[in-house]
Parts: sequence; C-alpha cells; structure tokens
Amino acid sequence: MNSKFIKKVLILMVSLVAQTAFSNLAHSADTLSRLATYREVVGADANITDRYALPPSKVNIEPCQREALRLHPGIIEKQRMLHRRGDFVVRFQIQAHDGLDWFMLCDLATGKIIEEF
Repeated sequence: MNSKFIKKVLILMVSLVAQTAFSNLAHSADTLSRLATYREVVGADANITDRYALPPSKVNIEPCQREALRLHPGIIEKQRMLHRRGDFVVRFQIQAHDGLDWFMLCDLATGKIIEEF
C-alpha cells in the first residue's frame, strides 16, 4: 500500500480517538457538575446534618456488643444487622473462651439481649 495513504489513515484514527476522549471528558465533567448540584438540592431538602450518624433504632450497637461479651466472654466472630417486624436487631456469633459457639440476638433500640442460643 501507499505510505501516504497509511499515514493519512493513522492521522485520521488518532484524531478520532482524541475527539472521542475529549468529548467523554467533557461529558463526564458535565455529569459531575449536575450530580453535585443534585446533591446540594437533595441535601438541603432532606435537612441532613450528619450523614454518617446511625438512625435512632441502631445507636445501641456497642452496648449490645458489651452485653453479649459480658454474658459469654470470648471473641465476636460474626455480627449481622437484621430487620424484624419493624425493629432492628443484631445477631452475634461468639466463640467463647470455653470453646462453645453462642448466637445472640440483641435489640438495637434498647441495647438488651433478647435471645441466645
């Protein structure tokens, strides 16, 4: 093939790739600015003061951990939040020092153990 033709094709391909890349950057910047505006509006309407605060029904996770370890000293192997009948509970799997596995359910609204097995 003719080397001039190959050069023209390569130049055309490079320019197309560059145009595509710059148009994607412009689109991304536009999308990010719209997203930032959306976040400001939604945050203002929702009256969110601390976005990392737990809801009131989940505040007592640390008292639940302490109570579970007080009843059966050992290591918390697994911890999982569950939603039951409109309330939040946390299920602990504890490997006790005596070698037994204990499972406990704790009410996150009160911080009290409601079931152990």
